[in-house]
Amino acid sequence: MHGILLALNQSDLFLSIEIIELIDEESVKLLKLKAKVLDGSFLFINELNRIDYQKYSYHWQKENGELIIRWDNLPHWKNIKTFPHHKHENDKVLPSHRVNIDDVIEVIKERIMK
Repeated sequence: MHGILLALNQSDLFLSIEIIELIDEESVKLLKLKAKVLDGSFLFINELNRIDYQKYSYHWQKENGELIIRWDNLPHWKNIKTFPHHKHENDKVLPSHRVNIDDVIEVIKERIMK
């Protein structure tokens, strides 16, 4: 959790970071946040880690709410070869590895610095 916050704070891509919820206990770690990107878009992060369970979502959207890309591991796309990991982009559900904050920052950087 703290690695995510550190990466966001060290990146020059984000104007602000709003922590919505943070739980940092031995048995459960939860981080929900909203970060404003330089181009006016927003990155919403939801990470839940328990000993026996992990759930994540990195949701990047335009200022008007239109989805740019979302990576998550909700187990509802069983036909994806990287199940449960996948991404939503251009109205499609595509295979994806388990992303981390560094992967997401790199994608955002590549796309907004064109």
